[in-house]
Amino acid sequence: MKMKLLGSVVANPSNNNIGTATLVHVVATSAVTLTQKNASGTTLGTIYIPAGGSIDLVKAATDTISCGTSNCTSIAYIS
Repeated sequence: MKMKLLGSVVANPSNNNIGTATLVHVVATSAVTLTQKNASGTTLGTIYIPAGGSIDLVKAATDTISCGTSNCTSIAYIS
């Protein structure tokens, strides 16, 4: 799998849309719970990420994420 970076790292995001990204790579620097909300602030879901763990999160451009001790970067997959 190849990834293309589409932006700079956002450290410790809090209600951040990560530059209106629709695909975000999240790396937890310590154990954390990620929360995704829609544009009106309604929580869409949460996920626990262990220390050193990572996920790729698909979201709407206007959705925001909060994820304490983590680093997030907008990405695109290249086949």
